[in-house]
Amino acid sequence: MNEEYSQPRKTHSPAKGITALIFGIAYAAFLLLHHLLPTRMGIALLIESILPWTGIFLALVLLMFLIRFSLLSAIGFLVPTVVWASMFGSAVIPASDKGDPDITVATHNVGARLSEPTAAAKNLVSADPDIVTIQELESLSGKIIHKELDSSFQHSQVVDTIGVWSKWPMSAPEEVDLGLQWPRAFATTVSTDHGDIRFYSVHMPSVRPGHEAMRNAAIRRLATEVETDEAEHVIVAGDFNTATTDTNFSTLSPPLEDTRVETGGGFGFTWPARLPVTRLDHVLYRGFEATSDEVLDRGSSDHRAVLAGLDVK
Repeated sequence: MNEEYSQPRKTHSPAKGITALIFGIAYAAFLLLHHLLPTRMGIALLIESILPWTGIFLALVLLMFLIRFSLLSAIGFLVPTVVWASMFGSAVIPASDKGDPDITVATHNVGARLSEPTAAAKNLVSADPDIVTIQELESLSGKIIHKELDSSFQHSQVVDTIGVWSKWPMSAPEEVDLGLQWPRAFATTVSTDHGDIRFYSVHMPSVRPGHEAMRNAAIRRLATEVETDEAEHVIVAGDFNTATTDTNFSTLSPPLEDTRVETGGGFGFTWPARLPVTRLDHVLYRGFEATSDEVLDRGSSDHRAVLAGLDVK
């Protein structure tokens, strides 16, 4: 054969797309093993609080796949996509309309420096919840909200900086010991039209990276209290200062169920109010079926309020 007409034969490189494969598998492993993240310097706290947002790495793997179109790069994209979808896919499915719930519950951390407390209270009242729990009532704005809610609900119980308002009668509050020097949780029995409900109002200790031990201990104490509660219908609502994806949250959910997780319709981020990136406020339950979970529009607090609907089983 005349060498001047010979052409080099194209060969398939087995390494084509290997970078996308390695990157994708590493991200999938990170998602599956995030509970092993070190707690030192708050690394686990920070990353787990925004864990759903790490899905942006899928866009990078997809770009690698499109550039280096190959079987390896396809696997590198599909594996982490399946893992992310299995963990968070249900959250992005639009919520279905399940009709009017038996009970609606609202929770809101109103903040210590709420600039428009009256408007915040009226915003909650206009949502027409049956039960409302409020955190950070110690401030002047909290006292104004306290007064506004008193005029809209016939029954209320307040312990230190947290309170519950209800359209139905409630028993005397029973403080829940979270191991703190001041009350941050209490339980009451609400006598509803659908039977008695054990209601826990909760405000977990604030947490900063590297200083989450107090919060974690409080969560464990609350979990033990709820677990030993023999009531058939239980609601635990408030500011948990714990993201749904935080490993420590699994102490509570499961065994309790989370209204946002069960209803879907988005991640329902509540903090910070201006541009929420994580969900710290929750309505957990036992003995119900969740019908809705709505995050209310931003007010002047640093948290957004949650309004959840529940049907008694």
